[in-house]
Amino acid sequence: MKSNGRDNTHGWLEERKIIIIALLAALIITVAGTFFQINNFLESNGNFLTGAASANATGITTLTISSSTSISNRVANIAFGSGYVNATGCGGRCVMDSNGQHNQTGACCVGFSNVSSGFLLENTGNINISVNYTCSGSCTAATFIGGTAPAFQMKTTANSVALQTGEDGATDSAPSCFGQSYGGWNFTANYTTITAAGDWLCGDNGNYSLDFSNSQDAAVIDINVSIPVDAPTGAQKTATFLFNALSSG
Repeated sequence: MKSNGRDNTHGWLEERKIIIIALLAALIITVAGTFFQINNFLESNGNFLTGAASANATGITTLTISSSTSISNRVANIAFGSGYVNATGCGGRCVMDSNGQHNQTGACCVGFSNVSSGFLLENTGNINISVNYTCSGSCTAATFIGGTAPAFQMKTTANSVALQTGEDGATDSAPSCFGQSYGGWNFTANYTTITAAGDWLCGDNGNYSLDFSNSQDAAVIDINVSIPVDAPTGAQKTATFLFNALSSG
């Protein structure tokens, strides 16, 4: 009987060992399978379970360069002042020029101012332009001066030739009004009669020949007057010039 009991107990323990080993094997297989499934998931979905946060931001820079059509006159007034014509030895007239080179002040033009600077026009924009003028007030020789055969005229000179100071930068070193290889300044060789309607000085409404480059962007507009001895005396006469800039922009 005792021997039989020990045999039964031994058999029961053996069965428990087998069951425990089977359970442990099943647990190991389950854990291993779960690990491989998680590993495959991570490989196919990146570091999805890292817990890291991410963010991004966008910055934009913009810039627009606008064209500017601009012209400046650096000499506001050409004032010959007041005086009279010396009738003796002067051919009966006084001739004066704003460039100061042909003035007869002190001899035939008594009391008048010796003007030495004409209107200084400069392209102060960033695009080529054409330039014209109109005049208001006393814009003819008859109304500005009067008398027998008076003259009221203008002439243009590139500032690389005139070398008049006052530009918005260095004085021009190259001829202006050749920006598009079209023409040049009008009325350069000889003086031309001033009119109220005016005229083109550089280029026209389809040719923008005054360059914006600082080395070739300016010209001098000189005024010439010829006053006869019989010009009427009286109040000061004024002619106002409007210089207009036109561009493609």
